[in-house]
Amino acid sequence: MKRRKSVALLIETSNAYARGLLEGIVKYHREHDAWSIYLPEQERGADPPSWLTSVRIDGAIARIETDRIAKVVSSLQVPVVDVSSARRVDHIPWIETDDQAIARLAFDHLHERGFRSFAFCGPKGLNWSRWRQEAFIACCKLAGFECSLHQTPSLFRKTSPTSTSIELADWLAKLPKPVGLFCAYDITAQVVLDHCRNQSIAVPEQIAVIGVDNDPILCELARPSLTSIAPDAIGAGYFAAQWLDQAMADRRRIEPKGFTTPFRLMPPLGLVLRQSTDITAVADPLIAKAIQFIRDHACDGIQVTDVLRHVALSRRMLETRFCSAIGKTPHAMISMIRLSRAKELLQQTDLSVDAIAQKAGFQHAEYMSVAFRKAFGEPPGRYRRQLKQK
Repeated sequence: MKRRKSVALLIETSNAYARGLLEGIVKYHREHDAWSIYLPEQERGADPPSWLTSVRIDGAIARIETDRIAKVVSSLQVPVVDVSSARRVDHIPWIETDDQAIARLAFDHLHERGFRSFAFCGPKGLNWSRWRQEAFIACCKLAGFECSLHQTPSLFRKTSPTSTSIELADWLAKLPKPVGLFCAYDITAQVVLDHCRNQSIAVPEQIAVIGVDNDPILCELARPSLTSIAPDAIGAGYFAAQWLDQAMADRRRIEPKGFTTPFRLMPPLGLVLRQSTDITAVADPLIAKAIQFIRDHACDGIQVTDVLRHVALSRRMLETRFCSAIGKTPHAMISMIRLSRAKELLQQTDLSVDAIAQKAGFQHAEYMSVAFRKAFGEPPGRYRRQLKQK
């Protein structure tokens, strides 16, 4: 009988993103049933298991986040796919989140809710946090706004929690209010929300908070519940398994330095709205009222004329003041909310395109398909088929 290939998974199970990676790998493995898998139980940044260099393995998928793991993985001389942004072994294929797309999604969400002061908080010394920080600041500057910044200690550095807490609390207290705060990931956001509660800083009225990872436990346990961006961790894990399988089949080993290393950046699945950003921070009360009406009823098939009846403004005045407040017209905001809802239903349900169009507020599926292609570059059916192939 042909020997099954043995694969080591050096991925922690202690956080939502890593568990999503494993879920994607399991999905690929279930479809192909080709491997024997070694999965040690380990925390983030843990030393590689002692057995790694003594057992026969044909490949590995690893979160290479420390020099110790990088050293051992480099010595294996088998195909490896890296699912970390740390890039400690630069000639290994790698898959990571599209941090620019994540930052744009966070900024657009806060900006559309009327915030004009922005802030970022994340751990220092980590590429994914730095890339999200740089992209978020760039979004702010492009729109003509400044961004306050606070960096917490690296995940792998032992620092006094007392001194860290004092610095963070002082920074939060001094932020201009109201402010939209983007946190590098959900754990940082949860700490921020705890500090806000301890200092009686109202969330989302004074500080609106967004995290990343959409960890359901952290997001729902937080008070108020945490708005978070959902990365495509399952898709990343699936592609990592697919790449590794191809590499093992081709008998490729780690390429020499100078090789153009393949990589893939996975765009986020979307933003999951919860209480921590569920507010309209617009000084103009009539425009705030119009925005809230659109959010509540965009998928009910409303038109701009319905908004006009709700706020009793002329169409020209509504559009002028609306654009001044959030940078887009009422019609554009209605369309954006409908398309976001359609995308969410395509991801999370098996409803037909016709049914999704109806639930998202489009009069006809054809209208939705044209708008969806214009916004996302492909029609709804193809978008769904590509999701199912992951």
